[in-house]
Amino acid sequence: MTSRNPNAFGGRVTRRLRGVASLAALAVLLSGSAAATTVAAAATSSPRKPNAAASITVGKVGLRRCGNAPIAYCGHVAVPLDYSSAASPNILVRFRWLPATRHATGTILAVEGGPGYASTGSQGLYRAMAGPLLRSRNILLVNLRGTGNSTPVNCPGLEKAGPSQHGARFNRLVAACGRKLNHTWRYRGGGWVHASDLFNTTYSARDVAAVLRQLKPGPVDLYGDSYGTWFSQVFASRYPGLLRSVTLDSTYQVLGLDPWYTTTVVTARRAFDAACQLSAACTKAAPGSAWARIAALARRLEESPVTGYTTTVAGTRARRTVTALTLVNLVNNAGFDPDVYRDLDAAGRALLQHNDPAPLLRIAALSLGFDDTNEPLPGFTDGLFYAVSCTDYVQLFSRTAAPAVRARQYQQALRREPAQTFAPFSVAQWTSMDQYTEAYSACLNWPTPTHLVPPITRQPPLVPRTLPVLILSGTLDSLTPRLHGATLVARQIGPSARLVTVANLTHVTLEDQNDACPASIYQRFVLQPGRLQSENTSCAAQVTPVHAVGSYPRVLADAVPATATHGNTAGRRALQAASVALASVGDEISRLPLLSGTKDLGLRGGRVTFTPGRTLGIRLDGVRWVSDATIDGTAAVNKATGVATASLVVHLAHGPAVRLTARWLPLGSQRQLAVITGSQGHSRLAAVCPAP
Repeated sequence: MTSRNPNAFGGRVTRRLRGVASLAALAVLLSGSAAATTVAAAATSSPRKPNAAASITVGKVGLRRCGNAPIAYCGHVAVPLDYSSAASPNILVRFRWLPATRHATGTILAVEGGPGYASTGSQGLYRAMAGPLLRSRNILLVNLRGTGNSTPVNCPGLEKAGPSQHGARFNRLVAACGRKLNHTWRYRGGGWVHASDLFNTTYSARDVAAVLRQLKPGPVDLYGDSYGTWFSQVFASRYPGLLRSVTLDSTYQVLGLDPWYTTTVVTARRAFDAACQLSAACTKAAPGSAWARIAALARRLEESPVTGYTTTVAGTRARRTVTALTLVNLVNNAGFDPDVYRDLDAAGRALLQHNDPAPLLRIAALSLGFDDTNEPLPGFTDGLFYAVSCTDYVQLFSRTAAPAVRARQYQQALRREPAQTFAPFSVAQWTSMDQYTEAYSACLNWPTPTHLVPPITRQPPLVPRTLPVLILSGTLDSLTPRLHGATLVARQIGPSARLVTVANLTHVTLEDQNDACPASIYQRFVLQPGRLQSENTSCAAQVTPVHAVGSYPRVLADAVPATATHGNTAGRRALQAASVALASVGDEISRLPLLSGTKDLGLRGGRVTFTPGRTLGIRLDGVRWVSDATIDGTAAVNKATGVATASLVVHLAHGPAVRLTARWLPLGSQRQLAVITGSQGHSRLAAVCPAP
């Protein structure tokens, strides 16, 4: 999920979206389907058992109550830091146990991604994912070694590195973290433990197996997302007897991983085109290839970056610069952030065609500001991210070579790679991206390993035929794409695996903005794993496309007007005002999950305030979507129905104000329209427009 980005394709972390403004919460908020309503009920209802014990024993482990809503119990198991040495010190692996709300018939083991996220930190998301399964399934959340409160890896330099997460300075911080790990623990008898390679996935799997053997829950249903799928492949290949089923959500291969991760850009080229082509507004405004337009934007930014004031994730004003490298990171962020698919093409056209940088600055500040803000310990452990990435993931150099040799190997690899591999970006630009997305150069000076523990030692098929494995993959997920990644994993798992490709979803399908379909598939699978191959997954092809923006008009006269319907007597400017008003509300609904609070600023001015609750409230004060009109009023999104409504006033530079009400489904089909009624002076406004 996790993620910065969310959890991980070859070192890629997916930043988790937690709290009231999480993507998972917004998915429930905006979806009117029965499945989503069930998930919403599961996420919000947590009946407290009046006589819940202060402590319980599960298997051989005594647990203490550590939560009331929902009831939760916490415990730990001591394991060796270094399984290869009898003199190893022990570390504590901690976990949380959430009993079934009624009669338990099994246990879901959910493992977070990153690597570096604490599984317990995503408790609400996993409960929402389970939905009605909460009645009959316990949930076990294990914080893998080095994460959360399981002997967390704490490297202050990385924790405080700031938004510059690439380059020589950052790589030195990574190396310093490795050296610190090698001088933190001592063997019994004296010497330092060379621990920089002991936070590997194999040892984490061994830890979790120890937890299960102590708790004795019976075979569990394992769920992993992003890096959690890497862990799950390792675990399932080594301990299949502890499992009843496995779900890999947004997976990438352990065996045969490409150190260049070229499938990311290959998928992005197709995905950006698809996002525009499936959006009525975008297709009408810009027929042709969205990726070709992004290529033109890359050339423009390489020649002349843009700088200006825009809105931060905190809803404040700040000066930002967008360069070609910024665009590299935005393209990668699209794999987990649907707002980039929604906004980037139209924002690029605004700059290229009208020299208007405001939309591009705004989406860059939002997506990168969200992605570059490190979640503090214990939620995410930066040091653990690199302790795993630099130990387990394949690199463009030999991990066992000395650092000086690695540097030469790395430069040779860069020179050999064809210049067009990442076009329109150069190899140098692409490999300079945020190193939490791909750690291309970050591990160059990580300590040379002394413990060589391969993640998987068996040849495919990786699991027995009797272990069902559901693989979920979103078509817009360029981080862990179906192309080669999920498809190859399905082949490696063997005949018990089934790959389900979910249309129009990004990284981690069960935490996308429109996750009702994968949630229903997952819940049915856990109830009856043996029916996986015959399970009805037809909803996967019917998920609503991203509502990609058609255009960003600078002034009202440039706006595409709403379409007049029967009885309309208002003129073109009123119809343009209506479309601008709804575009501003749709923009704020899409931005909310990435904001750090409940305040925002309009595209070109004005203020926006959100009020979370059973109904999401949105208040607009003087918001400028275009420079020559302001918007006041309120909007709301009903959690139970997913319906958005708005009551707005658009004040024009000349002429009477336009007053309107509107109703639409933010996650509705492209064929569903927003219905608008209102007036301008004595003229009646009646119109429709694509749902924003």
